Amino acid sequence: MNVKEAEMELRIATSDPRQTDADFLLIGLAKDETPPTDLDEALDGLLTDALQTREINPTGNEVAVLHPHGKLPYRRILVAPLGKQRTRDALRNAAALGVRKARALGGGVLATTLARAPLDDVGAEARAQAVAEGLVIGNWSFRELRKPAEDEGEISATLVLAREEESDAADRGLSVGLAIARGVNLARTLVDEPPNIATPGRLAQVAQDLDTACAHIVTRILDRDAAAELGMGAFLGVAMGSDTPPYFIILEHRLDEFPNVPPVVLVGKAVTFDTGGYNLKPGAGMADMKSDMAGGAAVLGVFTALAELEVPLPVVGLIPATENMVSGHSYRPSDVLTSLGGKTIEIGNTDAEGRLIMADALEYAKRYNPRYTIDIATLTGAKMIALGYDLNALFATDDDLAAAIEAAARDAGEPTWRMPLWDAYDAYLESKIADVKNVGIRAGGAITAALFLRRFVDGAYPWAHLDIAGSATVQGDRQPKPPLTPYGATGVPVRTLIYLLQREAARKE
Repeated sequence: MNVKEAEMELRIATSDPRQTDADFLLIGLAKDETPPTDLDEALDGLLTDALQTREINPTGNEVAVLHPHGKLPYRRILVAPLGKQRTRDALRNAAALGVRKARALGGGVLATTLARAPLDDVGAEARAQAVAEGLVIGNWSFRELRKPAEDEGEISATLVLAREEESDAADRGLSVGLAIARGVNLARTLVDEPPNIATPGRLAQVAQDLDTACAHIVTRILDRDAAAELGMGAFLGVAMGSDTPPYFIILEHRLDEFPNVPPVVLVGKAVTFDTGGYNLKPGAGMADMKSDMAGGAAVLGVFTALAELEVPLPVVGLIPATENMVSGHSYRPSDVLTSLGGKTIEIGNTDAEGRLIMADALEYAKRYNPRYTIDIATLTGAKMIALGYDLNALFATDDDLAAAIEAAARDAGEPTWRMPLWDAYDAYLESKIADVKNVGIRAGGAITAALFLRRFVDGAYPWAHLDIAGSATVQGDRQPKPPLTPYGATGVPVRTLIYLLQREAARKE
């Protein structure tokens, strides 16, 4: 296989690491591991010496850079930390750290042995997949709108070294890892784009492009009039304040091929810029509000990967895309909106807009009689207070679905923590003039937001809600920086969802 990603060619090679033609050799070491004997002997004990002097720190977060002094055919040897033990996530992170270090050193051709060493219960295919994900995600950065720095190197090719007997499995893993990473990087691109570019129309065009490029995907775009005809009053209530047209985006993957199989539905919040409306956000955090469409971007990233991987599973994506702006047309606190399903919603806060547009999408999902529905949203600041930046918050009405998401998240390296749908808090959403209020009290805000969404599911299907506020981007105060994505959009939870859907397809077969 021979695939180009952001001008970096990736391929499997079975050559001896001591004799591979490349500018850099990237290896990994975990705590209590000894350096590879063949390499260390060829370097006259350089790796052992660097380990003893702590120039190599297997539990740190820096890549050690060693000069081979002509003993091996590389400009530099790069040693990435693998932490306490080798895991798929450790391989992913080490690959990302290594490719960025090679770029910082001027770029060129990179070879890596990260996929060669055995892992408990993890075969060559999964190892190569993790390394490919790390290389491609780690090599990406948002550079579309600036001139490249003069000293900014490029990795022209990366050779993922594998043993001869494992090369076919590693090649399969590389293909899967590349497809997933491309989906992640599309999501990251859309989130990092400025809001004057990443408009609802831009998201709709990406969805339409998927329809054009992939025979298995059908896209339909509902404009303001079409949404009004259906009765999407919650979605359009949020959209009223903006002159930028809103779009309700529908993607259908392989529905015609599996007419008797209930589809999985993914719902992604896409508020492409969120001022907070009349409950205006403070100026200090306003610039970050371009990322309030990360849930919708994630759904587009998932469909990008689905198209390339040809996953034999019917999947639907629903993306309500709009801005939340202030104008003479904006909805107000104390307004009452009527949702697609007919429920009336008293507006307690115009900055609780995401749950409103998601309400109509969750109602729309009922049309598909789904196997289950998962929504993804940068929904609440309360989630960050409860769980911080690293963890995604998971709420679910079905234990089996929750367990499947948690397992996929572990393998994908996207930490996820289940939160309670605490029934008693549902009382905070009661309204005296409507069926429900869109906000509860300040305490338990992530829970009451999830309970609000549950009211529009109505038990019609198993449902899970992923609150990715904080984990969708890496801002200046987040410590430690994630090795895979140290700044900007993270693409969470594209990997989790693809891992989940692949397993769902395997069970169906």
